[in-house]
Amino acid sequence: MFDKRRSEHGAVTVFLIVIFAAVFAFVAIFIDFARMSALQARAEALAHAAVRSVLSAYDKQLLEDYGLFAFGETDGNYIMSKVLQDNFDLVIRSDDLPIMGARLDASSIEMLRPLGDYSVFAQQIREEMKYKAPIDLAIEVINKFKPLSQVMKEASNTVDLLAKLQKLYDRREEKLDQLLAAQKQAAFSAKGYSDRLARLNYASIPNKPLGDRIYLISDAASQYQDYLEKWEEDQQREASDQIYTDLLADFRYDTRAAFDALSDANRNAERQHAQQLTAARLLLSEVREINEQMRQVIRESEKRSAQHGYNSVSAAPSTGGEDTVTGEMELAGIRNKSQSLLLQESFIADLEAGIEAQESSFNNARQTVISLLSKSSAIGAVSFGNISAFKSETIQASRNIDRYLRTYVDSGSGNILERFKATLEAHRTSDAERKQTEKQAAAELKEVSNLLKQIEDLKNKMGEHQKQFDLLKGYFDGNRKLNQDQTAESEENSRKRGTDPYETGEQAMGGMDALYASLSEILSSLTDNAYQTEYVTSYFEFFDVSTLKGLMEGRPDKLEAIVEQFAPERQEVEYILYGFHNPAGNVAAVYGEIFTMRLAIRTMEGLIKHANKINPLAILASALLHGVVEAIKDMVLLCQKGSIPLSSFLKINLTYRDHLRLFLLLHGGSEQRLSRMIAVIRFKTGINPDERATYIKGEVTAALPLWFLPGVSKAIGSAGALKGRVEGSKYYVVKQAHYSY
Repeated sequence: MFDKRRSEHGAVTVFLIVIFAAVFAFVAIFIDFARMSALQARAEALAHAAVRSVLSAYDKQLLEDYGLFAFGETDGNYIMSKVLQDNFDLVIRSDDLPIMGARLDASSIEMLRPLGDYSVFAQQIREEMKYKAPIDLAIEVINKFKPLSQVMKEASNTVDLLAKLQKLYDRREEKLDQLLAAQKQAAFSAKGYSDRLARLNYASIPNKPLGDRIYLISDAASQYQDYLEKWEEDQQREASDQIYTDLLADFRYDTRAAFDALSDANRNAERQHAQQLTAARLLLSEVREINEQMRQVIRESEKRSAQHGYNSVSAAPSTGGEDTVTGEMELAGIRNKSQSLLLQESFIADLEAGIEAQESSFNNARQTVISLLSKSSAIGAVSFGNISAFKSETIQASRNIDRYLRTYVDSGSGNILERFKATLEAHRTSDAERKQTEKQAAAELKEVSNLLKQIEDLKNKMGEHQKQFDLLKGYFDGNRKLNQDQTAESEENSRKRGTDPYETGEQAMGGMDALYASLSEILSSLTDNAYQTEYVTSYFEFFDVSTLKGLMEGRPDKLEAIVEQFAPERQEVEYILYGFHNPAGNVAAVYGEIFTMRLAIRTMEGLIKHANKINPLAILASALLHGVVEAIKDMVLLCQKGSIPLSSFLKINLTYRDHLRLFLLLHGGSEQRLSRMIAVIRFKTGINPDERATYIKGEVTAALPLWFLPGVSKAIGSAGALKGRVEGSKYYVVKQAHYSY
């Protein structure tokens, strides 16, 4: 019992047991930790696999019809739990040595980011079109418009310049007419003098006896000698014996009336000259200012920022032929002719001198009249003065007034104002022709406006289709509400229609400027607008333009024959482009814009055709008339054949679909356009993109029974050294996975 050897051997055994127990406990903890780590990895992988499996339940109709991905109608939670449970069961069945023993505790998914969200929808369009859009735009758009880029740039510059000059020119010429009218009105006010001053070219006034009726001042002067003599005779008699009293009184009365009338004429002429010649000076100042504005417009005409788009497209590498359209020299030559529309400074100086000369001439004549009038108070008195002086002043006043009237009032070669008018008319040699051409162009534009209005008016006869458009509007408004779009609803109408050829021509060329600017942007970097343009024209239905063939040819078909073509599903692209919630508005808008584009191209051709004319404004008017007439023909041809030549200078055709693509680029992208696209998808498929998720957040909770020392594991977990949590004898791990289409 007290054997020392036996005592030592027992100590070693106990010591080894203690050491082994510590090592075993340490290793056991690591075994559980290894199992936990394995569960972490397994749960992570299963969570990702399960979420991907849920995503695989996408809506096939959306994918096939529109190339879009969104979760279908299957229960996503069921798919998630089913995939997870099957995987856990498979592990249990396949493990030869079941060291895990893990079980699925819970799973859930959260559906996020509906397809109807603007950012999600736009991103899916980018993904769908990122390869197709650049190729199609390069081949079907840029290659077609590249050959026209330089000649259209020159045409746009020319129309922009001449349209601005036309407005200024007409304003300036109107001011010149008003100036001439003011001078004439001033001059005609002097005709009142001729009622009392004879315009006979006489050197002297013969004496006449009293008794004749006095109307002219010269009548009074001719009878004044006899008046004085008879007055002196009566002065020698007693008052009761005077025999010329009545005769002398008549003379004085008539003479006073003549002088009073002359005085009134003088005051009126003086007032009119002061007013009208002052107005003429102001008008001349405006003429000079407008002339300088025209000069400034000409100087700035070659510096338009709109040229950048044309130059970029022209310089871009071509994947098609190398055809080009010539005509730049002719168009530049037309702009050079614009200098002829300016008034020379010497001409304006002559106008100014003419006003001063008229005022001086009138003042000289008026002074002699004033001098004559100053003697009128002495009529009937012996103190009147020398009879010859009275006659002399009457003759002088009459001559000066006659000279003024012959110079500024009487018709004939001596009339300065008529010569001025002739000079103006010589400067306006082409104005009459131009005005006539403008009227013809305005009449043609009115015809176009009437045609488009006929299309618009069809909406009043399509009640059933209107109900469908009302439903479409409800879908549109619902999507805007989802996206919290508070902007005012707008209908992308192309442009205001009018009958002014110049305004319409400017709008047409402005549209061409914008189109080439859009093409230039595409060349630098493809924008969302470009992707969406190709997406819309690739996946949505557009109107059958042959429906309008009869209307364009002037023989409208029966409504029953064409009404079906105006259903929403037959004009999806047009609705997306313009946004009119009625059966005919979108078709009318696109056809109006086709006319505008054709007008721009045909006007370019008209400018080249009429470039040999002298007056640049006449060239523009003729080009616009040519453009309107040919554009109308193009509209008819498009309905007949479905395509039209891009230009008579190029053997390239544009289809109706090509025009829609161009207008989509031209109008640019907008959130409301996205809402219209989403509304059409819902209308066509019955699937509401606002309720279809594209992003899934999945969560998996797995449980693992602990083999050793769960209390120690829980304590380690509480210290933050353990991922997951320990509850009782089980370890729980939670994993999330986020995926989107």
